[in-house]
Amino acid sequence: MRSCLISFIVVNLLLLNTVQVFAQHHHEVDSVMDFSPLYLPTYYTHIKFIEFQPLKFTSIDTGMVDTHLYEPSLHTENIYQNLGLNGNPHQSIIFDYKRDMGFLYQTLHYPLYFKKQSDLAFYKLQTVYAKIAYTYGTDFSGSENNLFAEFAQYIRGVTVSANLYASRRGEGPFVNQGLTNLSGDILIHYEMPSSIYGFRASYIINRADNKENGGLVDMISYQNKEKKENGGYEVFSPNASSLITTHDLALQNYVNLKSKNGKYFGTFSYDFQLEQTTIHYKDAFDAAKPKYEFYFDSNTTTNDSVRIQNVKNAIQWSNFAPYKEQCDKNNFFRIAGGVLYDYANLKYIYTPFNSLYLFARTHIRLFKVMEITGDVSYSLISDYSNNDLAAKAGISWTLNREKEHKIGLNIAYYENNPEYIMQHVFVNNFRWINQFQKQNIIQLKAFWNYQKYYTSVSYYYLNRLVYLSEALRPVQNSNNGNLIQISTYLPFRYKHFGATANLNMQYCTKDVVNVPLFAGKLSVFYTIELLKKRLKILVGTDIMYNSVYYADAYLPVLHKFYYQKSQLAGNFVYIDANLTVQIERINFFGRIGNILGTVINRNNYTTPNYPSNYLINVGISWRFHD
Repeated sequence: MRSCLISFIVVNLLLLNTVQVFAQHHHEVDSVMDFSPLYLPTYYTHIKFIEFQPLKFTSIDTGMVDTHLYEPSLHTENIYQNLGLNGNPHQSIIFDYKRDMGFLYQTLHYPLYFKKQSDLAFYKLQTVYAKIAYTYGTDFSGSENNLFAEFAQYIRGVTVSANLYASRRGEGPFVNQGLTNLSGDILIHYEMPSSIYGFRASYIINRADNKENGGLVDMISYQNKEKKENGGYEVFSPNASSLITTHDLALQNYVNLKSKNGKYFGTFSYDFQLEQTTIHYKDAFDAAKPKYEFYFDSNTTTNDSVRIQNVKNAIQWSNFAPYKEQCDKNNFFRIAGGVLYDYANLKYIYTPFNSLYLFARTHIRLFKVMEITGDVSYSLISDYSNNDLAAKAGISWTLNREKEHKIGLNIAYYENNPEYIMQHVFVNNFRWINQFQKQNIIQLKAFWNYQKYYTSVSYYYLNRLVYLSEALRPVQNSNNGNLIQISTYLPFRYKHFGATANLNMQYCTKDVVNVPLFAGKLSVFYTIELLKKRLKILVGTDIMYNSVYYADAYLPVLHKFYYQKSQLAGNFVYIDANLTVQIERINFFGRIGNILGTVINRNNYTTPNYPSNYLINVGISWRFHD
């Protein structure tokens, strides 16, 4: 009932703003330029919400190279450990740390599926763009269905976009393994012809309804092939399931200050965001006995529910003009600053949290080639995150602007409290109250960029990092960790042949975080053109490998990965084969994933106790640009 009410309010708010827009604007539709018979030019970018920046658009990819990479986790740039099925919880194998303003109860491990406001696509197009795709997959123990839909339209000064991702996996190869995922968003942007006033309204829903079997109890038995069927292997939680739902509504109004002759004096903006996250976990046991070491309930079932509500209000002044493209001037000075009020309500303890943040950012270009950026936020007053600080700065030197050839150095500093779940938990399975000190994380990164080629060297200083230990308790590490990381992304193309490599080296001096010494992905393909290039066929393979290391394990009841030093993962080559056929705007593809999954030693898992199976997929993708 509550979800229906929220959806009803959201739809009405969006429709109300849209009606007001069309009531104000009476100009005719812009004339459409001449276009090819295949498509109109369409460009997109991802836009931030409160920390908006000048836009840099990228043309829609009309090729066929990435068609078979229908899942975000399959993309060459993404190297993640998962639970054996696409759509399950996952975390990056390549270490990274980021923290936004506001109260954080816990990090949800669906970064490639659960969208945030900064993930929304904003389009620059002539009329209409749409894309639909469907894939069917099977490993002969169950089936997988995926649906993707993208839509964008520009009319009378209004840009509307909507995206949908839905996935359903029936019973997987092991007991109690399956999922149903949904992620949908809508964004409306309007700016008056005079550019004096504009607004953005957007809404996101994320939903994951997964079976949580906790992994196999005995991986040795699985690797020795002691059972004829995968369903015969015992799992930790044969009856557990989780349902995670998020709603995210954002409204932004801005006024550009201009003189009568059109001189720009900056922008005032008001931003409002309402987020609600509901986390529900259920399990049933064969007998009334502890499920975990810290289990506090003698019942044969457990049913935990947590709901977090966040409300953000921000007012700022900026001379970054919103929804404008990057400036081509040789010299400029951009600055923005404001105040953010964050209210959070954690329902299961009925405790509100109030925070007041000051934030600012800048972008300076000097002599056409030097660029300096800065971003800082500080919690002036807070019930939980008092005196939290996040500061980032960067300097770069452009060697060739047309080819995007530049070198640079970035630095980031975080001093903050850990996510709240590490400080206080009171659920059926776990209970603790901690008083941890603030974490201190520093990142230094030097990079080189040439067109789409990118190389970086990063150094992380990890001080008092809080993590979930192997004993399933939060721990604050007293050993300062030093992590060094080298990353390279190389997309090579020559005539009909192509290859894309994502290579990473990592080393941590202390037992603070688990990372492999090497992790990488390689995609190789060859394209054949027939019938005067109207028919194209692409044959390719994707390879992923990481060296052996103690990968983090996963705890379904808390929806968290945790540190462990008892089971190694890695030293396995994941090989996928694919075939794609393109006929004008329609792509057909077939893919065999993890070919070696049931052949070599059965050590094909990126997360302990969660084996990956092979998967055969077929799919279709169709674009519309007019």
